[in-house]
Amino acid sequence: MGRSLKVKSEYIPRVKQAVRRNGYATQQLLAEELGFAKSTLSLFLNGKSISNLNFFEICQKLALDYQEIADWDELEETAAATSEDEGENRAADFSKYVERPPVEQLCLETVSQAGSLLRIKSAKGMGKTLLVDRILSQVDKRQYKTVSLSFLQASKGILSDLDRLLSWVALIISKKLGLAALFQEKWQGGLGLYSCTAYFEDPLLKKLDKPLILVLEEIDSLFTYTSVADDFLSLFRLWHEEAKNNNTWQKLHLIITYSTENYVPADLNKSPVNVGTEILLPDFTLEQVLTLANKYQANLGEDELQKIINLVGGHPYLIQKAIYGITQKQLSLADFLETAAEEAGIYGDHLRGHLLNLQEHPNLAAGMKKVVESSSPVDLGAAINWQLHSLGLVTFVQNAVQPRYPLYSNYFRYRLSS
Repeated sequence: MGRSLKVKSEYIPRVKQAVRRNGYATQQLLAEELGFAKSTLSLFLNGKSISNLNFFEICQKLALDYQEIADWDELEETAAATSEDEGENRAADFSKYVERPPVEQLCLETVSQAGSLLRIKSAKGMGKTLLVDRILSQVDKRQYKTVSLSFLQASKGILSDLDRLLSWVALIISKKLGLAALFQEKWQGGLGLYSCTAYFEDPLLKKLDKPLILVLEEIDSLFTYTSVADDFLSLFRLWHEEAKNNNTWQKLHLIITYSTENYVPADLNKSPVNVGTEILLPDFTLEQVLTLANKYQANLGEDELQKIINLVGGHPYLIQKAIYGITQKQLSLADFLETAAEEAGIYGDHLRGHLLNLQEHPNLAAGMKKVVESSSPVDLGAAINWQLHSLGLVTFVQNAVQPRYPLYSNYFRYRLSS
């Protein structure tokens, strides 16, 4: 299998109880809300290995501390597999996937280009992970090798040390390609960025018999460590530029995903944020919401769905949670609309997560308070405007901002009033 994690045996009863505790009558209901195959969830609940990214998502959904329940001792033993197995391990359930043209086609066209760099960014909950899974499911495995690496795997010690980060990335990718021995033999540490560039160019890429689609997910986990991030991110720009004239680097097709930037790299000329093809994931349209409702066999008409959209826009996660709650948990539309912005409502966890984030940054909390209390867009200054936008809480109106959705206005007007 690919890079994977499993629940420690002593925590299996606890994770099974968490399913019921979070209001899911069956595993199938939870799997559908996550967008996973039921078999993936079953593996997790029974202490079997699943892809690390799926592991983290399930833990987040069930409010479980992944660092506590994960069997880290087994991590390295399960990491030495091929990319084909990685794809099998993170197989997603696309039965309820809703396309957002032209996003998918543009991604596929970009990834198919030699030496490409595709950047997918959005606020959390907009569907980056499922989009990547969709792309990987559609590329021809006979033509490409595929490897995915999530930066959520990396410890603070790794993320804060450039040399450790470089060797960690090179090692994990090598293991996923079945080339761990090559890393042990050829890696030359202590040379900074050159160590990684030299290793990738020769021997790693030259060793491969077909191009490599390399997915680096959640790289915003690195942004807190500014100096390390500035240097590490410059690698992607360098490799992308090298691919213009170097056949070896043309074998590398990069996909980078990150939540909307919570910082701008100090040197834009070195960072990858202004090279390659950028994908900004949009909200669902009414037509796409109708498509999703049909996939859930929801007995909701266009007028009823429009009422949901009027509250939460076309935010994929919020829309999906509303449709799921109304169809699977016997929640009436009237009750949903009345309780959506309450602590005990369907979005309680989502809203509290944003509130905690704001409370950790008083300047952002003060700014958001002004926004929700104003009847017109507010200019809080470029920095605060952008940070609130990066959290997905506001939208721009020229140089000012306003609440992204009425849901946020209703909740934060009350919570930030004191």
